[in-house]
Amino acid sequence: MAKSLFAIIRNEDKNKLFEILKNGEEHLKKRVQALIFSGIYKYKVSEISKFINLHPNHLRKWIKRYNLYGLDAILTSPKTGKKKKFGENLKKKIIEIASMPPRNLGLLFSKWTLHKLKNYVEEKGIVEKISHETIRKILKETNINLGKVNYEEI
Repeated sequence: MAKSLFAIIRNEDKNKLFEILKNGEEHLKKRVQALIFSGIYKYKVSEISKFINLHPNHLRKWIKRYNLYGLDAILTSPKTGKKKKFGENLKKKIIEIASMPPRNLGLLFSKWTLHKLKNYVEEKGIVEKISHETIRKILKETNINLGKVNYEEI
């Protein structure tokens, strides 16, 4: 039979855990609940997963992290997902260019398309490489629709 895993709650962490439970962010509350149920009330991971509605593997991971590294390991999760390639300054520059009439920049067309905007920012060295889909997402964040841009209003 497998050995049960329980959080070993440190005395100095008890008040912090209950404070997070009252005022913390929602994703942290579930982690703290798991620690409290495991460490103080000695519930098994399988029972806690039913209360909190999270997979037992996640609960085991958090309990193990807490036992090894303490409360900070629970409060600061490792960042997941793809890192953002383009910062806010670059986004502002692309929005600024998309808001300008192409003819004012010496170009031979009067409306931007995603592909033309992509080519322009790459040719000018603003960015080494960018996809038209990334440009579309940047413009969508600020509700700019290239087909409906009225350059006098901007």
